[in-house]
Amino acid sequence: MSGTSTDGISACLVEIQPPSPRARHAVPLRVEVLSHETYPYEPSLRDNILEIIHPSTMNPTGLTKRLAWMNILLGYRLAEAAKAMAKKASLPLDNVDLIGSHGHTFFHCPEPRPIPSLRSRARGGSTTGRRGGINLSTTLQLGEPSVIAHETGVTTVADFRMADVAAGGSGAPLVPYVDYLLFQDPVKGIALQNIGGIANVTFLPPSGGLDDIIAFDTGPGNMIIDRIIWHITRGGQSFDEGGRLAQEGRVNEKLLSQLMGHPFLQKPPPKSTGREEFGHSFADNLYSRTDPGDALSLLATVTAFTARSIAEGYKRFIIPHHPLHEVFLYGGGVRNHTLVRFLKEYLPSVPVRSIEELGIPTQAKEPMNFAVLAYEAMAGHPANVPSATGARDRVILGKIVPGRNWKDLI
Repeated sequence: MSGTSTDGISACLVEIQPPSPRARHAVPLRVEVLSHETYPYEPSLRDNILEIIHPSTMNPTGLTKRLAWMNILLGYRLAEAAKAMAKKASLPLDNVDLIGSHGHTFFHCPEPRPIPSLRSRARGGSTTGRRGGINLSTTLQLGEPSVIAHETGVTTVADFRMADVAAGGSGAPLVPYVDYLLFQDPVKGIALQNIGGIANVTFLPPSGGLDDIIAFDTGPGNMIIDRIIWHITRGGQSFDEGGRLAQEGRVNEKLLSQLMGHPFLQKPPPKSTGREEFGHSFADNLYSRTDPGDALSLLATVTAFTARSIAEGYKRFIIPHHPLHEVFLYGGGVRNHTLVRFLKEYLPSVPVRSIEELGIPTQAKEPMNFAVLAYEAMAGHPANVPSATGARDRVILGKIVPGRNWKDLI
């Protein structure tokens, strides 16, 4: 997968086994991460992706062409990452059954919008459908799976969000089902917190069922931080390594309080967000209103904003209803030690740990999710969580593109 931070392709190789039918109280799946790696984008490709996501003067025809070509290009890059991952693990691609690819998100609109023109025509030219049209969310992930399947020969499952969207959901978050399969605890309430470009949480109540999961985007992750760093260093750095520069600044509590008033943070779950809400425009506006001498203070403040928005999300939507015993972090934000320190300060009574303590490498967790979702798609198992996405129904996620190994799988 390629995350909203747009730093590269995260890949992992996993072995998945169903539980033994004779075993009592077995976990639904056994998943072992055999190898993982992040393959960074060269700066020109990253810039091209971000220019398409944040177009300024591009005309619609030019944007459409660039989207079409980027879909193919990312397909090749994702295929290259899969090949490199197998080579690193000394595993022939012929021994790989499936590739699960999330691709890269180029647009995400979780709020349902009316589409009045979508009405089916009946015989005689009359129209049928819901009065006033229909309401749908939408989302767009690129990285053509047909290219991946052809280049690798491996059957590929991709475009996981759209089945949930078709069922009336927002298509996000997708990881709660995987979290439930792998990390449900009979006595502890566990939060699994991803801090990527956007931050999202899955909360698993003690001994809860699938319908008891609470999952939502908590708000910005590294996205605003990365853009402010880009401004401060005049394009020299794309992220705050270790949170070192933020550590030199002082949090502006007045500005932090204003940021915490953002409407998205007040909205109850189910909810998801993206660059459309907290992307370049949001960060650029903050930087433009900041005196150059206060730039490190702004960086410290937006770092605190990510941490506090996570903590406040728990305090508003989780802790009033369930006990929270542990928080496990994963994603690129785990490497920002200033961000993690802020989060621990905002959650003083809850242990905050790395997901590596659960046996999953931090950088492997997100691509691992899509390996499991690909497996579940081939098994014919619904894998969305309507309480998290707002969907009307549970549905099978992902589109299956047969590779040369297809006959071996069916």
